[in-house]
Amino acid sequence: FVDGPTWNDQKKFCMQHLRKMGFGGDLMEKIIIEEVHDLMVDITIKSENGKPIKVHGLFDISILNGLWAMLAGQRFALNDSRLARLMELVHVSFRMLDMSGGILNQMPFIRFLAPNSSGYEHIKQILNEFYTFLKESVEEHKCGENYQEDFISAFLMEIEKNKESPESFSEEQLLVILLDLFLAGSETTSSMLSFAVLLLLKHQDIQDKVHAELNAVVGDREIQLADKKKLNYLEAVLMEVQRHSNVAPLAIAHRTIRKTSLQEYIIPKDTLVLASIWSVHMDEHHWGDPEVFRPERFLDSTGNIIKDSWLMPFGIGRRRCLGEILAKANVFMFIANLIQNFEIRIPNGVQLPDRPQDGVTISPSPFSAIFIPRR
Repeated sequence: FVDGPTWNDQKKFCMQHLRKMGFGGDLMEKIIIEEVHDLMVDITIKSENGKPIKVHGLFDISILNGLWAMLAGQRFALNDSRLARLMELVHVSFRMLDMSGGILNQMPFIRFLAPNSSGYEHIKQILNEFYTFLKESVEEHKCGENYQEDFISAFLMEIEKNKESPESFSEEQLLVILLDLFLAGSETTSSMLSFAVLLLLKHQDIQDKVHAELNAVVGDREIQLADKKKLNYLEAVLMEVQRHSNVAPLAIAHRTIRKTSLQEYIIPKDTLVLASIWSVHMDEHHWGDPEVFRPERFLDSTGNIIKDSWLMPFGIGRRRCLGEILAKANVFMFIANLIQNFEIRIPNGVQLPDRPQDGVTISPSPFSAIFIPRR
């Protein structure tokens, strides 16, 4: 949420060092493949004898691990209770507010009048738990000798270099960046994957087409990121999941740096502006039938991908989502491997949810699925 020179410094540093840690390269793919493999084994064990599995939270730790390996140089077990608790807090905190910050942002004084009913005390408690965990990780890096190649170590070295002018690089700034990446990097991708499973459950014919394409292009071998270019139907399905689900319906707040005009409107300097991505993705004039889940809208008559500029789940411009590369790679690899390894079915007598959960992001209401091993 910073801007100006501080934002420039932080963005440049983050991108440089995340790339060094493997962001967008072979190491990132290796980390994702490891997480995918562990989750496939976990689902196989949990789904024995056709037992339904809760999809809400299914991807949480796997997604967080990929990011945390680059940030902190370590990963966690899928049954790690500490991580499960933190991911539970992530989901709770994202449901408590909307992108505008809710009533506490509109009327900040209400935290003094009604600290409990306004949600202020609960949010503070959640943030304190997050910061305790992140501070412990930073302290481990200060004391340890095995953290030379990760993001936290690089930032701590930058703090040391900028002792004389700590405006951009301080321990407080490090904790805030880690919290941003921890929250935004885990919840959004996990929700996107849950939406993908939900929509494939509702549209079994589309799931069958994805499996047929995977069979024809990949077969039984291990799926690689390079296969993405050859799996056009799956790519169209994932693009339609992003459009239809609108996990981030509003872009993060921007600030006008000078008085400006938009069509007939005059916008004063220092106005907070929230762009509605939902209204672009659900525009009837552009899409024709935006309420319908129809992957074919992203395929031309020859089966090639149509790049539509109205699809913008990660935002646009210089401040578009920093984690776009990692998120797209995760969504592709997890869904491709799920469909390659399992037939996903609706449990008998279960009604799938139609209404999502609102908040800072949109996520599916809790549901379960049966994962039937294909081989």
